[in-house]
Amino acid sequence: MSAWEGEMERSYPQLPRWYWNEAERRKQYARWVEAEAESLALRLAGLLRPDTPVDSAGPARLLVESLARDAEWARGLEDRLLRNAA
Repeated sequence: MSAWEGEMERSYPQLPRWYWNEAERRKQYARWVEAEAESLALRLAGLLRPDTPVDSAGPARLLVESLARDAEWARGLEDRLLRNAA
């Protein structure tokens, strides 16, 4: 979360109002994790070809799977936050 917070602080000259609301900040963080993980997984998976050497493809596929789990975790976090807010 500290990486996201740092990115937010660098991206905005003045942080948005929602940033100071913990529940909203966690929801935005979850959305960021999901988007980043899915984007990286898709980009990496797109680089894999049938002729990619096994010693490269194996670790890359493991990383794609790990990123997919991160995205799933973020979706679950956002779902829990939304249920708790209701």
